[in-house]
Amino acid sequence: MVEATLWLRELIVNYPAFQYLFIFFGAALGGDFLLIALGFLSAQGILSPVALVSFSFLGTFCSDVFLFLIARTTFFHNIISHRYAHKTVSLIVDSLRRISSGNHLWALIIAKFLVGTRVIIVLYSDKTDLSFKKFAPYDAIAALTWLAALIPIGFLLGLGFTYLSEVFKNIYAGIGLVLLFLLIAFMLEAWLRKFFTRSPENNS
Repeated sequence: MVEATLWLRELIVNYPAFQYLFIFFGAALGGDFLLIALGFLSAQGILSPVALVSFSFLGTFCSDVFLFLIARTTFFHNIISHRYAHKTVSLIVDSLRRISSGNHLWALIIAKFLVGTRVIIVLYSDKTDLSFKKFAPYDAIAALTWLAALIPIGFLLGLGFTYLSEVFKNIYAGIGLVLLFLLIAFMLEAWLRKFFTRSPENNS
């Protein structure tokens, strides 16, 4: 993540006119770690916090709406309903329904914090009766919740990186903080993946 963040930093510094596009498409196409990296750069003064929140929300929301509409097409429905994918899809969607108690808003919020969020949105949209009229405001709330959790993490990591690097006069102290966070994040995501893919019989 450190090398990718440094590369992204140089890209934004060299092409400042495109920084809003970087944020928009980074949030639309990237995952959790890219958004954390953008928050990291915001703490370094490379990106405006207001622009980061605004354009990352637009990118996330537009991407989710696009996926929701794709999920309602016959083509993707046939792919998801294929006998080789049906069991796994049903397991994921049923787990999400069970944990959210059938509440679409909670389901979308929970899905935001899972690995493969984009895929889950497609699966959930195809397998439920969620209408676009309800999806749009629910997803907006879910996107804001997701951003409110990840951007501050990246921002605090950026501040911690700078502070430790200055205190210890060693950039590797700051890198150590980032690597420690990544280790914890990987462990948490692995647990969430295991939790959401286990069968209902194992939960009882």
